[in-house]
Parts: sequence; C-alpha cells; structure tokens
Amino acid sequence: MEWKIDENLPIRTQLTEQLAAYIASGCFKPGGRFPSVRELAADAGVNPNTMQRALSELEDMGLIITNRTAGRCVTDDMEKINNVRK
Repeated sequence: MEWKIDENLPIRTQLTEQLAAYIASGCFKPGGRFPSVRELAADAGVNPNTMQRALSELEDMGLIITNRTAGRCVTDDMEKINNVRK
C-alpha cells in the first residue's frame, strides 16, 4: 500500500481515511483478514498506537470487526462499504 501522510493534518485521521478508501476500493476483501496493527504501522511508518487508534475508528464505523482469537477482518456488510464509496 502507498501511504500519503501530510504533516499538517492529524495522522490518525489520515490513516483512517486511507484505510477506509482501501476497504471501499476492494484492496481488502469483504470478510477477509485484516493486517495486524504492527504490520500496518510498519508499512505506514507510524507509531503502532496511532495505527491502533485509526483501526478503532474503522471499527466504530463498522468497516472492520475484531474477533478475539482470529484478529480483525473486514466487514461483509456491503451496505457499509458502499456508504464509504459514496
């Protein structure tokens, strides 16, 4: 994934928006496994705590679901994904 981080805007907000866009565009398949916090943070070059906050926002939006033993996965609710596309 290609990350575009603007130092003049809150990083967490940028991460949330970019991850939501990746979900909406199909980079992450509905119902599919979502990368770990550490994987995403390393890829984006940000602190894992910042990435965790961005993922929490995605969870609040209903785009990802946390399963205690299986990690995170993308929602299979196409209505929520389609709302992000709009």
